[in-house]
Amino acid sequence: MKRHDLSFRNVLTGRTGFTLLEIMIALAIIGITLVVVIHTVNYHANVLYENTLTTEMYQAAKEKMYELEMNPVKSKGKIDETGLKYESTVRNVEEMGLIELKTVIYGKGKEVVLSELVFR
Repeated sequence: MKRHDLSFRNVLTGRTGFTLLEIMIALAIIGITLVVVIHTVNYHANVLYENTLTTEMYQAAKEKMYELEMNPVKSKGKIDETGLKYESTVRNVEEMGLIELKTVIYGKGKEVVLSELVFR
């Protein structure tokens, strides 16, 4: 015994399957979902790039600060491996007998500054 689908639409038209409108609505929902997913992935990839760049710049600043602690003289230049630029300065703080060491790393639209006070 065959079972027949007796929905209202099938009774009137005698056809089964999806209508064009149903297919277009499904495609619209899939398209909107894909746009949201692609936008989210792109946004998070950009955030990852920015965080990686900031970490790289911070690490370079720490290395330059260590060099400045070992030899406290003013310098500036370019870090060959990364293409970032740096500027290191030394300033005497007369009242307290301290020296301020400051390193600035800049490039790719960002800037990282590290500063510390050390005894003379």
